[in-house]
Amino acid sequence: MNNYKTFYDLHYKETPLLLANAWNVKSAQLIEQNGFAAIGTSSGAISNSLGYEDGEKMPFSELLYVVQRIKASTKIPLSVDLERGYTDNINELEVNIQRLADIGVAGINLEDAQGEEIYLKKLSSIKNHLEKNNLGIFINARTDGFLQKVASPLETTIARAKRYRDAGADGLFVTGVSDPTTIKEIAGSISLPLNIVGTPKLPSVKELTECGVRRISMAAFLYRATYNGLDRLLKSVVTENSLEPLF
Repeated sequence: MNNYKTFYDLHYKETPLLLANAWNVKSAQLIEQNGFAAIGTSSGAISNSLGYEDGEKMPFSELLYVVQRIKASTKIPLSVDLERGYTDNINELEVNIQRLADIGVAGINLEDAQGEEIYLKKLSSIKNHLEKNNLGIFINARTDGFLQKVASPLETTIARAKRYRDAGADGLFVTGVSDPTTIKEIAGSISLPLNIVGTPKLPSVKELTECGVRRISMAAFLYRATYNGLDRLLKSVVTENSLEPLF
């Protein structure tokens, strides 16, 4: 069982789903042990931890291995950052989705950075494959209009939300936005649960909740904070010429 129904329902609770993003088994286990209801992966964090740049630079097989190990080592729902699907070939995309379903993944993020036309083809093919094979995976449609600074990003985002919903999306993930008024307008104009990444400008879960956000992600921020801490620790060992900072 992939916990799909449990994961789906988490987007419709009184309080938003606070999703910590893992990059390996240990980080995922700590997320679970600290009471989070679900785990997300961060493509940027996994890529960087394996020595790759973000943006589908790592092979899908390596992403799949990490996801498989996380799923085998935890019990709560797991959602995978699939970037652009790791292929533009629809048949290959369906194979990738099936592999994730076989592992027991409950959700995916799929980003539209390539443009709406190819995105809608990918989104529709994924939804058709899931329905044809009686599979449940929560499709979180990531839209990058604000991040890419398109013309009229607010109107574009709202229009895309409707098209993506009709094509089978279960949620909308909007990147590059941290203005509370804009977030409120997006949340109030769409019928999909809204996912936002907490940022230094908008870190408060309470404020994001008041904006109508239903899912709050950490993206690669958790990974960066972890390794910034490790960097400080190693610097202390060197500057103090002592292992005392380790204990």
